[in-house]
Amino acid sequence: MTELSEERQKEEFRTAAHLIMLITMGILGLVLIILNRVLRWEIWMIPVIVAGIVVCFSMYISHRVREQIQIYICGVFLLFLTFYYVSNIDTVYDSSALVIIMIMIFAFAGERVLTIASLLIGLGGMGLHLVLRQTSGKGLILETSSIIRTCWAFVIVGLAYMLIVRIMHVWERTQKEFTEQVERITEENARANNFLANVSHEIRTPINAVIGLSAVMEKDELPERVRDSMEAISEAGHRVAEQIGDILDFTEIDMKRLAVTKESYIIDSLINDLLVQLSFTENYGLDLVIDMEPDIPLELVGDGTKIKKILWHLISNGYKFTREGGVYVHLHAVPREYGINLVIEVTDTGIGMSADDIEHIYDRFFQLDSGRSRTTGGLGLGIPIANGFTKAMGGVLAIDSVPGEGTTARVSLPQGVINAAPCLSVRNKENCVVAGFLGFMTTGHPKIREFYMEFISHLVIGLGVSFYRIQSREELERFVKVNRITHFFVGTGEYLENREYIEELSHQMNVALVADIGFKGEVPRNITMLPKPFHGAQVANFLNQGFSTGDTVSDEVMTCPGLPCLVVDDEPMNLLVARGIFETYGMVVTTVSGGQEAIDICGRQDFGIIFMDHMMPGMDGVEAMKLLRKNAAREKKELCIVALTANAISSAKEMFLSEGFDGFVPKPIEIPELERVLKRVLPKSVIVYEQAPKKKKTASASKKKADIRKKAPETETKKDDEYSGIRACGVDPEQGIQYCMGDRNFYKELLSEYIKDRQFKLSELAAYVKEEDLKDYAIRIHALKSTSKMIGALSLSEQARVLEEAAKEGDGETVRKKHPALLTAYEELLNAIEALSGEKEPEKKSASDDEILEFDPEGSDL
Repeated sequence: MTELSEERQKEEFRTAAHLIMLITMGILGLVLIILNRVLRWEIWMIPVIVAGIVVCFSMYISHRVREQIQIYICGVFLLFLTFYYVSNIDTVYDSSALVIIMIMIFAFAGERVLTIASLLIGLGGMGLHLVLRQTSGKGLILETSSIIRTCWAFVIVGLAYMLIVRIMHVWERTQKEFTEQVERITEENARANNFLANVSHEIRTPINAVIGLSAVMEKDELPERVRDSMEAISEAGHRVAEQIGDILDFTEIDMKRLAVTKESYIIDSLINDLLVQLSFTENYGLDLVIDMEPDIPLELVGDGTKIKKILWHLISNGYKFTREGGVYVHLHAVPREYGINLVIEVTDTGIGMSADDIEHIYDRFFQLDSGRSRTTGGLGLGIPIANGFTKAMGGVLAIDSVPGEGTTARVSLPQGVINAAPCLSVRNKENCVVAGFLGFMTTGHPKIREFYMEFISHLVIGLGVSFYRIQSREELERFVKVNRITHFFVGTGEYLENREYIEELSHQMNVALVADIGFKGEVPRNITMLPKPFHGAQVANFLNQGFSTGDTVSDEVMTCPGLPCLVVDDEPMNLLVARGIFETYGMVVTTVSGGQEAIDICGRQDFGIIFMDHMMPGMDGVEAMKLLRKNAAREKKELCIVALTANAISSAKEMFLSEGFDGFVPKPIEIPELERVLKRVLPKSVIVYEQAPKKKKTASASKKKADIRKKAPETETKKDDEYSGIRACGVDPEQGIQYCMGDRNFYKELLSEYIKDRQFKLSELAAYVKEEDLKDYAIRIHALKSTSKMIGALSLSEQARVLEEAAKEGDGETVRKKHPALLTAYEELLNAIEALSGEKEPEKKSASDDEILEFDPEGSDL
């Protein structure tokens, strides 16, 4: 790579030197023609000079002759003109300047032969000039000054040659060192980015288990302490997943591999999904106001995922540097010929930034200095990622800030429009009479009250409804007597001060309580709770629920009862997590561990949806998907196949969809994203919405972390002795139990799964080593690495990591040398686990045997 860079630079200098030669040739030729006529030199030289210049310029313009050949032709002709000038001019010392210029031009071009030739021809021409002067009878003027000047002309040409050559030599060496250093830094940066991406990708598998299993358990009826623990685990898992996503996003941006998709999306759904994600983060008691103007088109074309991430990072940044008040998000549309510019403004009431901070805020890893009171940590990647996404989508990000007052980030993104209908609307707005007793009394920051008022103003104008703001209870009583109110909004503070009266009004009109964060009071069934963050979709949905009263509003739960579902993944842990999640939707889940097994079972059974992993041994997910579609086409059946993989970089989604997958769900599985994909790829007839009562709100998981740390009963430590056998094999049971969220029974199930699934794969590893099949060996050893880490076998996992890297690099020698040690350690661990569990792995033939192993879908996982 360094050699290519050096060659490219030499080419650039050679091209520049070629152009300088032509310019010099033209000027020198013109001077020689003028001198020829003035000093009456040989007239036959004029057509020679003109012809030479015309030929050289013609070659340059036509590009028919290779540039290297052109340079030599031009160089030889320049030397000829130089020799002619030097041998004819009256005084020798008038020639030295031209000779030095020629030496510089050829040295700059890097043409050593022409450089030496220019020195020799210059000195030779000057010497010939003296000889001709002597033989012509004119003789030499023997004045001292003339002799000195003549000698000095020869000396200065020689010195100039040595100096120029020396300078060019030092310059070339410095340029080479500089180029090598730049290449080295570039390569190191690329390796660092690849390392970050690989590490992040590896962490996704265990995080998928943490988030997925905690989500499954939270759906069960659990004691309050256990539910608090589950919420803490879920919160921690989401946090790690977010940081992994940030690292992957940043490496894509930094390595210029970012892929922007153009898909249709609904802005209201995007905001709802964003709020669900934000619910897993700490808001530090701050208000979040989402002001989405109703006239934004309903369905847009763009990269909705990246827009959601931009919002996420800007809101999170606002939280980090705000101690009191909150964050105001204003979204509106500016019509354009191509559709709209979606304008996003995120304003916080935080500590603000100086002009110098704003100048550096776009730099990667930049964080404001320690003198600023941040309420949480971070990687320093939020703004660089938001800026990178914005630029990739052809938009602009600008930040304004006043120290001590807050910061505003403005993003403008060009978006296409599919459905120009407003994103928020009210069906029967002519009959809606809306009143609001909303002084936001519990909001202590005056700027936040202004934000809420601005939000209500935009919403009322956009929805086209009549709205009356009530300032006091007395005003409310007077207004109710003379006006008919259909929908009434009341703030938390106003409700608590006038509870009995508001509850009486709820029997006459639809009443919604805008509940502050942390509000845990009981409200009657006929009052709708609108928890903060307060946003337009809540208001529109409430206004559209009709004019009857007494109805209890509950959340709708999406289900797919009885839908046959096939999950294909070579990792039993991922199959376990997927089964747990999909069964909560009422799906009938079947799991298989490979592409060929998926093809076989699909030949015997029909599935409504298939979730396919990508990286699998033997037949990967893409190949399996294409074969499934080919078989289905012959039988005139339609298949719905969704990619389910930890490969979550932005270009991966585009790749999977272009290969033929119907959808893409990244690991760890996020419920909003999963449901968005299910709604898009499944027929509406298989999706059922059921009313589900709201769960009892528990305290924030982040506030319970101290309690969780205390939950380590002494009785449990006594059980650790049973793991002494596997401890001797380098296993850390505590780490494995921690991965299982403290569930020792589940840890034992994992150990049982470990020996059940890996014994046969061990023989496959041996076969791959013998056959030097490094590709499949890398896939299998990768699985051993991750599963060993899950149970706490860190030493074995590290051995597997080294072998995986060697296999990926094609280093068969390292694999052959180090595989026996891994095999020994693995067998010792298997024996120790068998002794612990009392289970004996059934004897299986090696991969080289001809026995066909039948797959049992009922017993394929835990």
